[in-house]
Amino acid sequence: MRALNEAWAVLKDEARRAQLDFASGTRGTGGGAGTPASGAASGPRRDDPNVPFWTGAHGPAPGRPHGSVLDFGIFAGWSLGEIMRRDRGYLMWLRDRAEGEPYAAEIARLLESSAAEQPEQRPYRRRS
Repeated sequence: MRALNEAWAVLKDEARRAQLDFASGTRGTGGGAGTPASGAASGPRRDDPNVPFWTGAHGPAPGRPHGSVLDFGIFAGWSLGEIMRRDRGYLMWLRDRAEGEPYAAEIARLLESSAAEQPEQRPYRRRS
């Protein structure tokens, strides 16, 4: 309930809502384009009142960065490769969103390589 109340507080406040531009994947003047993974990306500041509380909710990146680093959403500060290793479904979701448009080709490559690595599924056969 706390999360819903805080999200509503952001959405109903015109000034705070203006700082968020989900359609373009940007937040204020921060921009939505990722930066190359260098290990130095720390994600958004948690004390910034213009940043929703859920930004970076998955905590610090686990390491071994690979690819562009997101500066928005629950995986803020994580590279696309780190997200792929932890939550493939999030990349599938991001691929279809406006915020993911700048990363579309990179996400497609990651998902294709992941699909090629998946073991072949054999149909279940009941023993008699």
